[in-house]
Amino acid sequence: MAMVRVESPGRVNLIGEHTDYTFGYVMPMAINLYTVLEGEKAQEVTLYSEHFKEERSFKPDQLNRENAWIDYVKGIYWVLKKEGYSVGGMKGKISGDLPIGAGLSSSASLELAVLEFLNKAYSLNLSRLEMALLAKKAENEFVGVPCGILDQFAIAFGKKDHVIFLDTDTLKYEYVPFPEDVSMVVFYTGVKRELASSAYAERRVIVKEALSILGKRTSKEVSEEELSRLPSLYARYLGYIVRENRRVLKVRDALKSGDIVRVGELLMEAHWDIARNYEVSCEELDFFVRKAKELNAYGARLTGAGFGGSAIALVDREEAQQFGEKILREYKERFPWEARYFVVEPAEGVK
Repeated sequence: MAMVRVESPGRVNLIGEHTDYTFGYVMPMAINLYTVLEGEKAQEVTLYSEHFKEERSFKPDQLNRENAWIDYVKGIYWVLKKEGYSVGGMKGKISGDLPIGAGLSSSASLELAVLEFLNKAYSLNLSRLEMALLAKKAENEFVGVPCGILDQFAIAFGKKDHVIFLDTDTLKYEYVPFPEDVSMVVFYTGVKRELASSAYAERRVIVKEALSILGKRTSKEVSEEELSRLPSLYARYLGYIVRENRRVLKVRDALKSGDIVRVGELLMEAHWDIARNYEVSCEELDFFVRKAKELNAYGARLTGAGFGGSAIALVDREEAQQFGEKILREYKERFPWEARYFVVEPAEGVK
């Protein structure tokens, strides 16, 4: 078999943060920054990572965790084996321009790259949805990160010039056009955050318990009035998610009617709600959001799990580069971290 090249995008979530693990609404998009996997079939799995400057190998039936990047590859082999698929090895390299640890789903991007390769190389005939669900299962059960479906779904189903409105309960989705004259500036704060961290897991447990107390299956079913039946911390955390679900619907409608000013307002509202009531922001993310507004962004907010990582701003396309440079300069005067920015647009899913 000839060499196969897979391009697997990263993802940014426009709005709908921390809603996916309570089966709420999200609005992600695949972005034009990629994990690239080039390889061919082999007996064993041998992959060189350009980012980590190292090669790692394993036999397809020896899947012990190593607490390293190769676990995401092993996780895919583990989940395929568990689901009854038979796959051989691969030899190749992983590269690309998608930054690692920046809150842009580099882990899910790698998982989908490996799945897409194996799907083609070993004729597995997996659908996009099957790939997204398998990758999520690998990350939850093998790697041990309690993520929802958002990342894997966005990377599998991405569409150029569109965001995805997704109901994470039913997995029904809709493509919503993203305005051509607007760019998204993704700003990586340089503050590392671990998704498997205790703070993320703790919030997840609390909001699930809150739903259980209210006798609800999903956050979509909860009204703000019902929150008064909960202990105060539970009410605050779940209250943020209930309001965020509503904002996703409002952003969908505003995008459809071409009202980017309204989209920007909703992003700002979302940021300060998640910062104050879900407590997953930090000084650096808040600085970016305030500064973005000063520099005439339509709106800005943290994206991803929070606790560091990245934020986004919507700006006029012709001003995006200049905006990024200016905000980076001011940020570096204030903070010691290695920050970066990327001007991105909605891209096709893994291919």
